[in-house]
Order: sequence, then structure tokens, then C-alpha cells
Amino acid sequence: MPNTLIAGLIERRAERRTELDSLLTTARTEQRDRLTEEEQTRFDALEQEIREIDERLAELDEQQQRDDQAADIARRNGLGRVEVLSEPMTYERDSGHSYFLDLARVQLNRGDGDGGVASALERLQRHGKEIDVEMPKRELARRQAADRDRDKLDRDLRLRGRGTVFEKRVNPNRVDGQGGYFVPPLWLIDEYIDLPRFGRTFANSVRNMTLPPGTDSVNVPKIATGTKVDVQSADAQPVTSQDLTDTFVSAPVRTLAGQQDVAIQLLDQSPAAFDEITFADLIADYNMRLDIQCINGSGTSGQLKGVLNVSGINSVTYTDGTPTLPELYLPTMQALSQSATKRKMMPSAMFLTPARWFWMASQLDSQNRPFILPETNAPFNPLALQTGGDVEGPVGRVLNFPLLADGNIPSNLGAGTNEDRMITARTSDLYLWEGSMRSRVLQEVLSGTLQVRFQVYNYAAFMPDRRPETISVISGTGLVAPTGF
Repeated sequence: MPNTLIAGLIERRAERRTELDSLLTTARTEQRDRLTEEEQTRFDALEQEIREIDERLAELDEQQQRDDQAADIARRNGLGRVEVLSEPMTYERDSGHSYFLDLARVQLNRGDGDGGVASALERLQRHGKEIDVEMPKRELARRQAADRDRDKLDRDLRLRGRGTVFEKRVNPNRVDGQGGYFVPPLWLIDEYIDLPRFGRTFANSVRNMTLPPGTDSVNVPKIATGTKVDVQSADAQPVTSQDLTDTFVSAPVRTLAGQQDVAIQLLDQSPAAFDEITFADLIADYNMRLDIQCINGSGTSGQLKGVLNVSGINSVTYTDGTPTLPELYLPTMQALSQSATKRKMMPSAMFLTPARWFWMASQLDSQNRPFILPETNAPFNPLALQTGGDVEGPVGRVLNFPLLADGNIPSNLGAGTNEDRMITARTSDLYLWEGSMRSRVLQEVLSGTLQVRFQVYNYAAFMPDRRPETISVISGTGLVAPTGF
């Protein structure tokens, strides 16, 4: 393994660490208690890059140890030079083997394809050994990521030395265990962990953190009554004093789960990569449901609490029987202003439905010219700018605030159950913790009908109410879902 690669990574890490320390030093020198928004964005990016470098260095170090061990064995046995190669995983993408189908073959003891039951059992056993090696490393990486997220949150909240925000208890429903080879192929898990997916625009925009194993709830402190400073009325007169008090905001850990029942005949005869189809579809729905929960979850009956159901948010009402884009501009500015004024910091984004965005983009002025034009072709004083081309995600800007389209914002609200909502927030104030995705394959429950049940589930906690003043919601008859969009 080339030492130059490791040396280069170490040098790059040192450069990033120096830049990160410089941001903190600048803030201290200027006697600021927090980084600017631009500095915080750069700080987060540097921390993420350092984290990735550390993980890569750990991989290279482990590989070097294996190479050294192999070379030592070769020397002791009088062998020549031994080259250590990386062996592909049993259920890699495009491997031609289906993890779920092999599980079904073994559990049902039937199936002739891909070498039959014996070959399926051999692959699952080999996969189990791979998982025994890889999963502890990944769980360690998740714990380290959770610790980093906790430490960063502690720094932000100045909690160091005051315990942890995570509440744990002995509860078999929260224990994070391994199920032998009943763990899906790692490349499927990697896609779930690493890729921001269509259908969770809002959930991806808030502050995402790793949920530690065994966590039952997350409790984050909040200042209830602040200190006070005032002028001294005269020399030797009493100095103003007010005791600081704090409280906690709690986010319970909830379970999101889904399942699919499949006929054995389909498993036996399907030529498709059934594991990829099933798992990807369940994960896509998980992402959509998580996003819905973060937006409009009730906070009861096992649901997360969504931003639309948080008490104390800023409500802006837009009442209009014939809404137009120029008339919507005022409540939009009011929503942004209330978030900024009450939070004492600028909001970071506004969220709206794709239908609302395309309705806005379709509005014309008195000369039949669109109000919203592409950023590269913008007029002198536009109401908004178009910056993106996707159905969801960043689509435009208003007053330089990003507009993000999210199809999971409900459009059946209000007295007539036909209104959507526009949401403004400083997304770094909203915390989302997610665990690692799990799967199960059950064949006994449906054995009487020759079916197999596939399940996926995950734990999540969402905290939108630590700073409710950061959230502004526009509602009213002016937001009746636009016809034809």
C-alpha cells in the first residue's frame, strides 16, 4: 500500500484541522459567542471532510495490518511474495445473486435456480461471515458518528460536562442487535445511509444526526429565562440581576416500519434482482413517510411531531378568493420577517409544494410576461428567481432565500380541506436523529398461503419544537391548492 497515499491524507487532514481551528480562533478574537452562518457552513463541511479522512485512514491502516500479517505468514512458511487482493462481497450490486431469494430458498427448502438450496445456503453462510466482519466496524463507525454529533451538539449548547442528551433504558424493543446473516447486502444499506433521496426534501434540509444504539428519547436543554443587563441608575446603586433558568425539550424515539408479502412462486421464478426491487421500494416509501412525519406528524399515537403541529410557531394568514403572485409576496415577506425577528437570526429556507411553485412560475404581469425568470435571464427587479429544474428540492429564490419544493407538504388543510402551506424556518434549529435500517424475512406467518413476508424498520427522533419561533407557516384561503397544477 503506498505510504504516499496515507501521508497525503494526513497532510490534508492537518490542513483542514488548521482551517477549522482558525474559524474558532477568529470567533474568540472578535469576542463572538457563535460562528456566522457562512462560518458555520464551512465549519460543518470541514468536520465532515475530516471525518471522511479519518474513516479512510482507518481502512488503509486495517488493510496495511492485513498485508503485513499475510507477508509474515508467507515468510514463516518459506513462500515468496504474496499479493493481497480484495475479494468481492457475496451480494454485491450486479452479482447475479439475490439475497432475499436465497433466504426464501433456504427457509422453504425449495428452489432449483442459481445452484439450488445448497448453493443458496453456502452464499448466506459466506454472507454471514462477511457481516460478522463488516457490521461491527459499521456499528463502531455509527457510534463514533453519534458521539461526534453529540459532542458537536454539546458544543453548540455548551453542555460539556453535563451528561448526555440521549436517554437510554433496558428495553428489548430498543436493543440494536445483529441477526446473523439476516442483514441485507451492505451496498443496499450504503445507498440508504449515503444518498439524499427523492421524497424527503424537508427531512434532508434539517440538521441530521446519528441516533445511538439503545436510545429511547432525546432531551435537549433550552434556556427558559435568560439573564438581564440594564443601566445602573447611579453610582453605588444595585446592579440589575435576573436568574437564568432552563428546561428540556424531549423528542421520543419512534419506529417506522413497512413490509411486503410475496408469493413463493414469484421468488422461485423471478429473473429480476428481487432484493434490489423490494428493498429500494420499501426504503423509498420510508423516506417519504419520514418526510411526512417531520412536516405534519401529530406527535401522538407513535407519530413524530411535525413542524405544522408545533405550538408557538409564527402564523401568517393569506386570505384571498382570487390569489395572485404579487399579493402572495406580502405574506411571504411577513413569514420571513417573523422568523428572523423572533428567532433573532435569519431563516435559511422556505418550503412549498411543487404545485405552488409551478403556479407561481405561471403568473404573468400586465404585459403577459412571467414574474419569475431563470436566474441567468433575470430582469432588474423580479419577485423571485428560478434556480432549479427538479420537481423537488431547490427550485428558486425569493429575496435571496432558497425556495425548496416538497411534495409531502399536505394540500388538504384548512376549513375547506383544500389548502396547502408554505413553511419558513432556520433548518439548523430542527434536529433529526436516525438509526441504522434493519430488515427481517418471515416465512412461518404466511406458510399456509405459500408467501414470504419481508420487513424493514428503523428508529427516528425529530425535534422541531426547541425553537418554535424559527418556524413561520403561511395558511389561508389564498393557499387553496391551485387548480390544474
